[in-house]
Amino acid sequence: MKRPFSCFLLAIVTILAFTQCDDTTGTIGNSIVPENDRITARTDTFYAKSYTILANDSILANTSDVYLGQYTDGESGTSFASSFITQFGCTEDFIFPEEGVIGDSASYTKLRLYFDEYYGDSLNTMACEVYELSNTLQEGTPYYTNLDPEEFYDSEREPLAVKIFNAIDFQQHDTILSSDEYTKNIEITLPNSIGNRFISKFYEKDSEGNNIGKEYFANSEAFINEIFKGVYVKCSHGDGTVLRIYRTRLDIGFKRYIEGNSGEKDSIQSLMATFYSGKEVLQANKFDNKDLLPLVNQKEHTYIKTPAGLYTEVQLPVIEAVTGCDDINSAHISFTRYNEENGFATKAHNDLLMIRKSELYKFFLKNKLYDNKTSFLATFESSTNEYTYSNISKLLKHCYDEFINSGLELDEWEAKYPDWDKVVLVPVTVTLDSNGSVVKIIHDISISSMRLRGGTEYQIPIQIVTSKFNDQ
Repeated sequence: MKRPFSCFLLAIVTILAFTQCDDTTGTIGNSIVPENDRITARTDTFYAKSYTILANDSILANTSDVYLGQYTDGESGTSFASSFITQFGCTEDFIFPEEGVIGDSASYTKLRLYFDEYYGDSLNTMACEVYELSNTLQEGTPYYTNLDPEEFYDSEREPLAVKIFNAIDFQQHDTILSSDEYTKNIEITLPNSIGNRFISKFYEKDSEGNNIGKEYFANSEAFINEIFKGVYVKCSHGDGTVLRIYRTRLDIGFKRYIEGNSGEKDSIQSLMATFYSGKEVLQANKFDNKDLLPLVNQKEHTYIKTPAGLYTEVQLPVIEAVTGCDDINSAHISFTRYNEENGFATKAHNDLLMIRKSELYKFFLKNKLYDNKTSFLATFESSTNEYTYSNISKLLKHCYDEFINSGLELDEWEAKYPDWDKVVLVPVTVTLDSNGSVVKIIHDISISSMRLRGGTEYQIPIQIVTSKFNDQ
């Protein structure tokens, strides 16, 4: 008998099972299905293994937010430092005043780092250095958080500026700091030679006296290539504070003569030209983590540590779960987070992506969305302290089918594709549209560290419901 027909009969059996009947008719559903075509469903528990692995170069550095600072985790002894590279945009057809500025020079040049959040001690004294870039970030090139900043600036040159700062600006009055209009920022004075360059280049003329400088400010690309490639900002002193910077701004102050009450140009007007970083131009984080190997080697649990550092890798029991069953109806797995009592970076990530290890790089490079086949999304449930993936059966079957269709023996297959049955748990930030549908998934680079139940001392249960025809 054909199996589709058997499935039809199974549906009849199911209906009859939920219909009231007396003792003489209670088994009629099973009795009309031939023994060979009966389907047996069962629930089994299999076990996955988990490990802590280094994230290394898997995290894309191109983000709208950047971080500055460093801290040492007192509990684990690990250290983290963040610096960043940023370029600045120029509005379309930007212009300085047509008549020029007084002395063709800048009255001040300032870099402002705007931050909306900080981690650690607000009273901690920190210091940063600012360097001018000699090379630009290239559009379309993927940069990762282990990039080498020295490819973009000359480390032998003196910095443009050094700034001592705190997360709270004590030079501002308390009434200003508490004002809703105040935006937290670090103000860094740069050499006026930078501002002078902007002004002189704008008024540059060719041999015939035509102004060619405006072309350098026609758009961001021309501005970056011809005027100012950007800056590299790194933390040079202090420990215990990290700022999340959502925007950097470059201000060029200048003055010009304007017509006063006398009708003569005898009054002075102070103006400012502003250039922003942000989504319209490229910027990149550089993360440094030290002393992570002791965490990688722990056996009692696994770690997920961001913005860079550690992921949890999971080896799934593909062969054991799939062999011998005609279909996997569901496969349920949960990861329990340990509550942390100390530290400022111990919050749980909201969303955790489970992605096949072999597809980790491609997923983020190509801006993919999870497909519930080789990638799955789980949201943290605070009531149970867990991330739950309710059904990864398609993943198990997909991995198994790849192996079977290869025609290779298992040892040959594993030698050729050692990660075929492995997935990685990656914290992500999810963007939804107005209908609540996921439209974007990127790395979550917030500062956090959490432990999950697992490691070599504990195997993670997977509850699997399978079905099988009773073939003789």
